[in-house]
Amino acid sequence: MDLKSSHSSPVLADSVPVSKSRLGLSNNLVPYSPPPTAYPPSLYLSIPRRKAITGKFDEVRESAWLDAMVASSPPRKKLNKDFGHESQDESDTAYCIWLMKFPSALSSFDQITSSANGKNIALFLDYDGTLSPIVDNPDLAVMSPAMRAAVHSVAKNFPTAIISGRSRDKVYEFVGLKELYYAGSHGMDIVGPVRECFSLDDHPNCIRSTDTQGNEVNLFQPANEFLPMIDEVFKSLVEITKGINGAKVENNKFCVSVHYRLVNEKSWSEVACCVENVLKGYPRLRLTHGRKVLEVRPVIDWNKGKAVEFLLESLGLSNSDDVLPIYVGDDRTDEDAFKVLREGNRGFGILVSSNPREETNAFYSLRDPCEVMSFLKSLVKWKKSTALRG
Repeated sequence: MDLKSSHSSPVLADSVPVSKSRLGLSNNLVPYSPPPTAYPPSLYLSIPRRKAITGKFDEVRESAWLDAMVASSPPRKKLNKDFGHESQDESDTAYCIWLMKFPSALSSFDQITSSANGKNIALFLDYDGTLSPIVDNPDLAVMSPAMRAAVHSVAKNFPTAIISGRSRDKVYEFVGLKELYYAGSHGMDIVGPVRECFSLDDHPNCIRSTDTQGNEVNLFQPANEFLPMIDEVFKSLVEITKGINGAKVENNKFCVSVHYRLVNEKSWSEVACCVENVLKGYPRLRLTHGRKVLEVRPVIDWNKGKAVEFLLESLGLSNSDDVLPIYVGDDRTDEDAFKVLREGNRGFGILVSSNPREETNAFYSLRDPCEVMSFLKSLVKWKKSTALRG
């Protein structure tokens, strides 16, 4: 089976708005995109500081919100001023010990490719912290030209998809490549290929649409009915966080992200209190923690792991023994994808982290986006060498 990628652009416009009401939302799910003027161009709102709201921060700690924020946001390692890299200390020793349990995908590359012999690799990538570095301003999380070239090359040789917490349009704007597939909002907004083996009858939230190139694609949005609710929460969070210097609220279409990377750690409890106060009025929404970000998401049985399964089915690879899925990601939300691959003994999850993380379903690890790029280049080199031998 030749799965060399020749993918068309996944950018398309949704249609058919639904009623904007917080309660009594229709179960008849249809694609919807707000009119162009519904959100500010950057999707972020950062408003000058004013007097912060007060709250019972002891209750925030009791509910473990603040502790979870700290746990999911490990401090950066200090740099060696003379050499410009991380200093050697006891944390490096802990990392080396951790590598014995979750070995580097680079040092274990021969083992990975040995498992791929006679199989076709399908590659799934997170974006922030995986293809781009984590930066203070999430609006500036751009890929380097070298990384874009590596992703472009790997997408020409393997079916490749990016599954991000960002909105699909935003991550496509960052990546700008037409050769791969995109899933935004933690997999709640997917553009996949049209295949004869894929039945729309099995996926009531999936419709056929066309991208900007006029190519037919499958558009899957399982949380469509939540769009009006997400819009309301976005506006409420923008308003309620006005008094917190450095807080940024991002509308990712099917989820809302509250970034506190630029917020003084002493004010993290204020961020948690604001989000908690808003969520009290929305029992159908839940909170997840990322790296210095709180994410409000719909309460549905869908995550990045489900997105991987959907894309494999879209590609005609879900029931095939000659496929090896590989998922590379750095965030806690990527654990759902790692778990799917581990539990089904179907492929490998690769965790991108420079700090030990005991609770992970990944098989292997990479230290940072630089090592991710090296891994992608190695995959392409291996594919070309096996083609020559074949």
